[in-house]
Amino acid sequence: MQLNSAKFTVTGDWSAVFDDMYERGFTDGLPVIPPTAEAVARMLEAAGMQSDELIGVLPPEGGPATAEKVAINAVMAGCRPEYFPVVVAAIRAVADPKFNLLGVQTTTNPVGPVLVVNGPVRKAIDMNCGRGCLGPGRRANATIGRALRLCLLNIGGCPPGDVDKAIHGMPGKFSFCYGEAEEESPWEPLHVENGFRREQSTVTAVAGQGTQNIYAAFHDVDAIITMLADGMAVYGNNGYLRAQGNPLLIFTPGHARLFADAGWTKKRIRDELFERTKIPRGRIPRSVQLSKPVYLDYDDSQACLICPDPESILITVAGGPEPYHITYVPNFGTTLFSMAEVR
Repeated sequence: MQLNSAKFTVTGDWSAVFDDMYERGFTDGLPVIPPTAEAVARMLEAAGMQSDELIGVLPPEGGPATAEKVAINAVMAGCRPEYFPVVVAAIRAVADPKFNLLGVQTTTNPVGPVLVVNGPVRKAIDMNCGRGCLGPGRRANATIGRALRLCLLNIGGCPPGDVDKAIHGMPGKFSFCYGEAEEESPWEPLHVENGFRREQSTVTAVAGQGTQNIYAAFHDVDAIITMLADGMAVYGNNGYLRAQGNPLLIFTPGHARLFADAGWTKKRIRDELFERTKIPRGRIPRSVQLSKPVYLDYDDSQACLICPDPESILITVAGGPEPYHITYVPNFGTTLFSMAEVR
């Protein structure tokens, strides 16, 4: 297969190769796999793609994410060839204009793409949907998310500090990818809720600010909702600044069953959380801010919203089985989630 990218020759051991790639600014700071022509070709073959096929355009530089360029970064990240169609779907999702990748790439906010994988591909590539799914230990989760980050760095042209202006950043900017535990959920999975069939595989991209753990180990679902809403109602999060975006919740299978057994649907949970996370304008200081929040001229009794409507709250099921912890991922507030099929 003919490849078009520039070629580099480095003598020495793997340490020397890594040093060279680091000095060229090709890495995220961690060691990478050298993207040999043979390894890149295997990625492209796994997805049945030609090297010059355009997947998307990545800001801020408007770099063309061709199949070859994405495959190079997938090799560097440590992906297996069978993961590559998922990486391609992730690129398509974040390149969708509604995701506002330019804002995600250049903001001072500690935001990065969160990838939620649905459908049969989860099992085919051994993706972790259960205990520890947001942490280390599973190659698919770690390297697919990392491949996307390397593409954002190397194709989008967004080096930290120079273009990526995140004040602190967050660990999820290395990799933030998990699969939904569809088999353990009493509800429709995320992709089915959004018009796909169960037998289809998808990647959903959400712009997340990090994670907030909610230790909601109650038996009563109203108590769980009360604690969860309290943990979400933080007006310092970007969602309240714009009343936009998609707050993301990751329920354990145990929590999901508690709610389902009590007759609660996802819709009821969304409705309750939307109401309970409304914050009266009077609670928020009226001092001058650097930004101009949407609630700037609200009167004291007017409600500030975490997102525009209950339907904007995303609920997924993943993690260990115990109904102990719920993970809340605050949203960037200037994006909409985007979903792409794994082909």
